[in-house]
Amino acid sequence: MTRRSLFYASLLMVLVAGLMVLVAGFASAQSGDKPKASESDKLVYADFQNLQNGRPVSKRGGAARLNRYSENPANPPKYRGMENVDPPTPAPARVTADDFAAAFEYELHIPNAWEGVNIEVFGQPEKDGKLPADDVSGYKYITLRLFAKSSQPGPQSIRIELITRGHGYTLDGGYPTATFRVSPGFNTYKMKLDSFAQPEWAPHLDLKNDVLKKLTSVTVGVFCDKCRLESGTVVVDNIAFEK
Repeated sequence: MTRRSLFYASLLMVLVAGLMVLVAGFASAQSGDKPKASESDKLVYADFQNLQNGRPVSKRGGAARLNRYSENPANPPKYRGMENVDPPTPAPARVTADDFAAAFEYELHIPNAWEGVNIEVFGQPEKDGKLPADDVSGYKYITLRLFAKSSQPGPQSIRIELITRGHGYTLDGGYPTATFRVSPGFNTYKMKLDSFAQPEWAPHLDLKNDVLKKLTSVTVGVFCDKCRLESGTVVVDNIAFEK
């Protein structure tokens, strides 16, 4: 293992140790006395409790992979998840004795007018070379737990994207997205599905009929416009759809 690989392996170990402390501190405050949603009111999309060949997967065995994109193809962002795997995959992170999450490190580079790195989680594994679709149009919210730390000061923005491929529409980009600012710690975030919107330049899709009824994957990641140098860590857990 190279010196650089040893450094990042040590960094990930420190991150996980820190997360265990954070979760211990936040768990009691966040659990409260709220009643749990019934199975009919909630679709657990990915809790990353099950690993396949050491890799994090969705609740029903769909793959999780790392993606990157940039305005300047000669200077794309970098990411680091599991070592020596193809396709690139987020690393499993044990945040408590009984809980796994999916984690990655990233570096945003300049010059770039826009760029980003994300985890893409597929709801189900491919069948006969095709991605099965989920109908989540009956749900009102998407929720997830997330920890994010950046080299830049101030709150960090995270983008969630809802994707459909192979079921009538497949876009190179411009799927419905929602953005939120993260707070310190490992927290739960909740967004209304009807708040997701496409950028103006994208081919128009009907959110309910074209995307929510035919969902194949969800992405969660960092991005920038008018970018500056930045590096950091993102840990994602418990992606779910709720009524």
